[in-house]
Amino acid sequence: MDPRTCARIHLDSLRFNYREIQKKIAPARLIPVVKADAYGHGAIAVSRCLVDEGADLLAVAQFQEAAALRDSGINVPIIIFGRLLPDELPDAVRAGFRITVFGVEDLRWIERATGGGQKAYVHVNVETGMGRVGVQLDREPDFFDQLSRSRCCAWEGLYSHFATADEADKTYAMGQLDRFNALLKRLRILGQMPPMVHMANSGAILDMPQSYFDACRSGIMLYGHYPSTETSRSVPLKQVMTLNTVVAHLRRLPAGHNVSYGRRWKTDRETTIAVLPIGYADGIRRHLTGRLQTLIGGRCYPVVGTITMDQMMVDVGDAPVAVGDDVLIWGDSENGSIQVLAVAEAMGSIPYEMTCGISSRVRRVVVEGADHP
Repeated sequence: MDPRTCARIHLDSLRFNYREIQKKIAPARLIPVVKADAYGHGAIAVSRCLVDEGADLLAVAQFQEAAALRDSGINVPIIIFGRLLPDELPDAVRAGFRITVFGVEDLRWIERATGGGQKAYVHVNVETGMGRVGVQLDREPDFFDQLSRSRCCAWEGLYSHFATADEADKTYAMGQLDRFNALLKRLRILGQMPPMVHMANSGAILDMPQSYFDACRSGIMLYGHYPSTETSRSVPLKQVMTLNTVVAHLRRLPAGHNVSYGRRWKTDRETTIAVLPIGYADGIRRHLTGRLQTLIGGRCYPVVGTITMDQMMVDVGDAPVAVGDDVLIWGDSENGSIQVLAVAEAMGSIPYEMTCGISSRVRRVVVEGADHP
């Protein structure tokens, strides 16, 4: 990998996004989601920045992610969305991680893991229509009675997750919210409410203020991207990651010359092909072949020919492009901007997949100050 191929992580933009989201949801608190290495941005640097901004609860998906943050010196509470199995629970309880429970079986595991000693802080995930995980109250109607009687669990939070909050039609999302509110009403009557209720994700933060409750969970918006083209733009955002590479080779080719594997593209005139040292092993999906534009010197040029493992080709025509010139794959720069959402839409994907997909061989360079618009 060419050392000049890198993903620059702009902490000034991260701070801007955090503040704008927090302003939108106030007085609810913001729970930054830093799972999947902060969506490919680098969880430790991102988490330190967010804690410095005032975040007092972070969210991840796996025990290992929480442990890595704790080992790096991040001491705020961390909620783990994924299920913890019995062998992980003792260490999770000792570390003070917030453990998600999905049914009575989790309560039994926690009881065995704690042995009546240190209490486990728990958040309950309830099924409201996602169809993935969560307590199914029609199958475990006495779950909250058992949780309330538990001597091993300190019940801190209750949450659910929207399936369609990023779609223009909010009918299904509102149905989920109605089911969640009905549960909250029953729990209040029974006096079984935890101190924190959270449901809103990025799509709901943008368009469903009635779902804010005590806290909101934001992932993709923190990193500067709207979850889809169907949500509003009610919060201004700045892209946190700028993905750059360089021109490594220039090839002057005649008309009718094939380019790359499978001969899926050929020149229709004499032209110059710029070869970039980045490919699908770095996270630029092969499916972007014929769909991706790059920015060189402030001008857009198309990627042509099949994207390969380590390289991709750009048709720069007769432009005065030189070896070593900087190339913007996505992000913001002085010479222009390429939105990750636009790249994702071009291949029928979502921004989450694009940033998470940038592989570990692409250097992350943390930028503290404002060095781009």
